[in-house]
Amino acid sequence: MPALIRYLISALFAAFILTPLVIADDLSPKKSEKVVRELRATRVNPEALQIDGDLSDSVWRNSKLDFARDFLQTQPDEGEAATESTVVAIVYDDHALYVAFWNYDSKPDKIMQQLVRRDRYTDADQVSVRLDPYHDHQSGYRFSLNASGVMGDTRLFNDTDADRSWDGVWEAVAKLQPWGWSAEFRIPYSCLRFSEKEKHIWGLNLSRYVSRKQESTWWAFSPSSEGGLVSKFGNLTGLQGIMPARHFELLPYTVYKLNTEPEHEGNPNGCDYYGNVGLDFKYAISSNLILDATINPDFGQVELDRPVLNLSSFETFYGEKRPFFLEGANLFETSDFNMFYSRRIGRSPRGWPDDADHFLERPQATTILGAGKLTGKISGNTSIALLNAVTQEETGMYIDTNGFEQEAVIEPLANYSVVRVKRDILNTSYIGVMGTLVSQDTRYPAMTGGLDWRLRTSNGVWETSGQIVASRIDPEEVGFGAEGTFEKAAGKHIRGAIGFETHDPYLDLNNLGFLQRNDRRSSWIWMQYRTQDDWWIIRNTWNNVNVWSSWNYAGDRLGFEGNFNSHIEFMNGWTLGCGFNQNAERWDDRETRGNGLWREPASWSWWSSLTSDQRKAIWININPGSGESSYGTWRACYIGFNYRPRPNIDLDIGSNYVRSFGQIRWIDNLDDPGTGESVPIFADLDQDKITPCFNTSINLTRDLSFQFSGQMLITGLDHQNYCRYIGADKYAPLDGIATEESLDEDNDYNYRAFNSTMVLRWEYRQGSTIYLVWTQARSGVGNYNDVDFGRDFDELFSQVSDGENVYLIKMNYWFNI
Repeated sequence: MPALIRYLISALFAAFILTPLVIADDLSPKKSEKVVRELRATRVNPEALQIDGDLSDSVWRNSKLDFARDFLQTQPDEGEAATESTVVAIVYDDHALYVAFWNYDSKPDKIMQQLVRRDRYTDADQVSVRLDPYHDHQSGYRFSLNASGVMGDTRLFNDTDADRSWDGVWEAVAKLQPWGWSAEFRIPYSCLRFSEKEKHIWGLNLSRYVSRKQESTWWAFSPSSEGGLVSKFGNLTGLQGIMPARHFELLPYTVYKLNTEPEHEGNPNGCDYYGNVGLDFKYAISSNLILDATINPDFGQVELDRPVLNLSSFETFYGEKRPFFLEGANLFETSDFNMFYSRRIGRSPRGWPDDADHFLERPQATTILGAGKLTGKISGNTSIALLNAVTQEETGMYIDTNGFEQEAVIEPLANYSVVRVKRDILNTSYIGVMGTLVSQDTRYPAMTGGLDWRLRTSNGVWETSGQIVASRIDPEEVGFGAEGTFEKAAGKHIRGAIGFETHDPYLDLNNLGFLQRNDRRSSWIWMQYRTQDDWWIIRNTWNNVNVWSSWNYAGDRLGFEGNFNSHIEFMNGWTLGCGFNQNAERWDDRETRGNGLWREPASWSWWSSLTSDQRKAIWININPGSGESSYGTWRACYIGFNYRPRPNIDLDIGSNYVRSFGQIRWIDNLDDPGTGESVPIFADLDQDKITPCFNTSINLTRDLSFQFSGQMLITGLDHQNYCRYIGADKYAPLDGIATEESLDEDNDYNYRAFNSTMVLRWEYRQGSTIYLVWTQARSGVGNYNDVDFGRDFDELFSQVSDGENVYLIKMNYWFNI
């Protein structure tokens, strides 16, 4: 009860502080009803256009076309007329929508061009087309093209959210002109979803970015003080007699892979060959429902994860990189809880027999036999997303403690199911439900379910969101959780939010979701004051205050923290950021790994960041910081360097260095020989950590690129002053539990790792790609307790044959039937 009272008091205090400010900021004279801009599309004959970016076709010279003009700035001078003229026209036929941009420029020789891979960020001049074919003011698509012809596409959802992993099959070409540059798009209906009817009105917005001026302009302008994105689109009219594509897409693939590793007992020649064929397909069951499925899929990720040495009591979260799960990932997102973490499917087998000494043969990942998704709308305002995947039983060969060879199941046959239903309400709001089920042989089915919502005012300024979830992983216990937020999401100067979350001790989402911990209650408040009017050398600022607190269900305070941070954007394109954090004394109920509470004293830290103008050929980022925590101190600094010698070449080098002194850390739980009880052992840790990274990309053409990335970790751990933790912030000598020498032998070491990826990617035709890939993972442990970069680098790469290598060639071919 005391914990609940403290939570209620903090939430009421946050509301008391925030409400007068946000209401005052929102009080203004009522404006007249905003006029929604419209652009009429003109029907043309099929095959009337050649997509070459030239805009010399007779279609674009038709005097009856309707043109979009008079773009307004969103940056740097919000609401002012664009300094460069942009004209856009749209036509269509039975198969596709066509968009033409005339981007006039007073200094054509200053147009910024950068040639990068598709969907990669670039600060070049670019234009974008945003469409809302359902005209539901919630969802849509963004198609962009920069002055070098680099294409990018994004799926829009929940009005303001974006899924950049989505890839459609469409065409666009850019061309430099004496008066500026032109852009021509062909967007086939096969990559859009819309309802089946005779006449259509779609949501539409058009934008242009002029890099040298940092000027962003929009056709359907909406001030930043108003919330929303898709809900602020204008209208595209004139569309008649078009039908959603009832297409059937096939994407067969073939892959050949060679794995090499140092020779060992389970792989005496150090090589493993692998070849496979499979098929992905997409079928439009109706105008609104799409089935995606895969048979014998290739779910091996091309890019390796960053190397991590995790000394905490929490699981490391890794982002998804596999195309099948990236496609449409937003459809399974909910308000707060991560109920679907797709990397649970096909993860490394988890079984380890009790009598196993070491494994001779153990698969690195669980084989996915097949997977399918059904997504779309089942009515005008209700969307559905279903996913099912089956993974095979995996076995491993091992040597038991008696020296005999054995075989055991280390991952049972499993079926993974996810169901998501969402209903759009009140123009820009929704309510949804989601359920997951993991069925595995010999294990109790793991089930989760949840209800989530986001309710927004019509102007997008105010919103509330939240979620209630439940889980059941055994016959005895059911876990519950809830989160809620009340937010002022827009406003000229003041924004803010208050929120709470509670995860009871039995909540478990980790069979198919991701939850770092349960047994936790927390509340928080965020406030922001931003400026957008130019002042002196400053263009924009964002100033934030955050305060949050948390307890476990026993009432122990897990944290009471606050920070202030500020971000400044200067007229010359440089940015500066800084922040200060203060944490009160707290209890940690996980650090001892099940042996009671551990008290962590108050701590503080600061950080800053300076980034030069990223439009230049050379730019840098410097990010220093330091602080006190866990009875010790730490210092850190990141330095990054980016160089673009040519528009098609990008080189990015950076490294972070962290040095900590005397930070007390849990080491192990050991049995006391006198009492037989398990005792937590702690020690002071001095640690150096260096994490260099290197990325380079070379685009030979828009569709042919070479990329290399490398991420390294080198760290040295030196423990001192080993002691027993006896509770209540008290420590005692080891008293014969262990010797410092034996503990040093197990815990003082030097760890280094290097993961690298080299990819040659050629999109030889629309939707069809060839990959040549080489990945390498190296790691090693040394009998040192410090970092010597020269020594550690030399030892990490001293043997050419060391490390695990994957050489891969993969080819797919896209059919649209």
